[in-house]
Amino acid sequence: MKRKSQFFIALGFVAIVLFTVISILTFGKSYTAYLPNQYNSKDVEVSFKPEGIAELKDVGFNDEYALIKVRSLKAGATDMIATVYNSENRSEYTSIHVSFTVLPTGVLYLAGFEYGGYIFTVIGMALLTVYSFAVCLTQFLKRRKSQFFSYKTMLDLALSVFFGLQGLMYSGLSVAGLIMPERAEGWQIYNIAGFIMSVLFLVSLPLLVIFAGFLSISNLSLIRHEGFGKNNLFGLFISLVLFIGSVACAYTAVKNPNSTDIELELVKDAVIRTVVSSAFVYFECILLSAVFCTQYAAKHEPKYNQDFIMILGCKVGRDSKPLPLLKGRIDRALDFYRNQLEKTGKKACFIPSGGKGSDETISEAECIKNYLVEQGIDESTIFPETESTTTLENMLFSKRIAEEHKKNANILFSTTNYHVFRSGMLSAKAGMRSDGIGAKTKWYFWPNAQMREFIGLIVSEWKINILLILAIVGVSTLFANISSLINFIVK
Repeated sequence: MKRKSQFFIALGFVAIVLFTVISILTFGKSYTAYLPNQYNSKDVEVSFKPEGIAELKDVGFNDEYALIKVRSLKAGATDMIATVYNSENRSEYTSIHVSFTVLPTGVLYLAGFEYGGYIFTVIGMALLTVYSFAVCLTQFLKRRKSQFFSYKTMLDLALSVFFGLQGLMYSGLSVAGLIMPERAEGWQIYNIAGFIMSVLFLVSLPLLVIFAGFLSISNLSLIRHEGFGKNNLFGLFISLVLFIGSVACAYTAVKNPNSTDIELELVKDAVIRTVVSSAFVYFECILLSAVFCTQYAAKHEPKYNQDFIMILGCKVGRDSKPLPLLKGRIDRALDFYRNQLEKTGKKACFIPSGGKGSDETISEAECIKNYLVEQGIDESTIFPETESTTTLENMLFSKRIAEEHKKNANILFSTTNYHVFRSGMLSAKAGMRSDGIGAKTKWYFWPNAQMREFIGLIVSEWKINILLILAIVGVSTLFANISSLINFIVK
């Protein structure tokens, strides 16, 4: 079923690309030049040198322009000179000079961005991004129900937002190009696309700066409550990176303010602006998706059919008692245990999980077990896992313990709210049938921890993110130089 779904998704992409290419090759054999007609005259002359490469198809008129419609005859190069005269005084006139290259396929190609059928490139981009949005959103909705603890879930949501924004942009440009073709020259369309992405970035910039400020404030509060430490300084570092990155990207975005009316030789700046803005918007979408998935996972209430409740360990106090963070995880597990027992009568067993750190007096698992016993839990239902040093090992070793007592057991893990989503990903990696619950934490702790989780998620799938960034850069550069590429390919 999965391969069948992938086949039809790929078929949709291929169909859109073929539609775009066929449309360009079909409609690109004619081109309409717009000659300003301030005289409101129909006295027009058109000539080609040399002749036989392209010919005049028709001349139309509207309130502002004379519409010079040209069609190709055979491969070659020709210059067209079109002139509209003032019918009352022929000494007054306006003319344009256009150099055409007719490609072997018959497409009329102009220097720069322009070629016959260019609008279908924009329509193709609109179809492609809207289709990508629909695919990613559908995939996210499916994964949310069946495979939520997956990086692909977060990525599908992020890409659906990103492609949704791009789809709106290209759809708007397509409509504008069809309604106002005289204003839809290729380089203008590309430049407006870059301008819109820059605007999206600049509009979201204040929110990002506010977030960076809040992250700094919460981090300073964290340091005041819990002291200096490598992990406690992480938020300040990320705040600095966000602030410097925002300023640098803002400078790039506004470097060329005349974004809809630049000279062709300055298109390099437009490409840089588009690439930087698109990449930044992509990372904003990833951050938004990560925050959503983390919060959704933390508030999710699993089914009351759990066989084991695994409690993920963290730092133990010097008195061998659980510190507030670990105590919150244990209390959250006990709440679920009691609710399940009350609602279904089913008793779950506990798997405290966590080894002994170099600065700890006992293992995290032993500390959790002692607390559970103090809370009235029967010691015979507690199976400590004392060897793990990472969350992945927590999952792998705890799974082994659970399987020794019951095959295909339902396992619930309890951790801190910000950690549920990534823990769920690691549990899936360990091959566990598990669900997760999260304990609340102090307001000043959450932003710092959330950013650590976000960086952890990004780093865990760094290859995918690099490929996507390269794809964004590639598509932006390709769209900027699409006419030159088509000229190169078909020649």
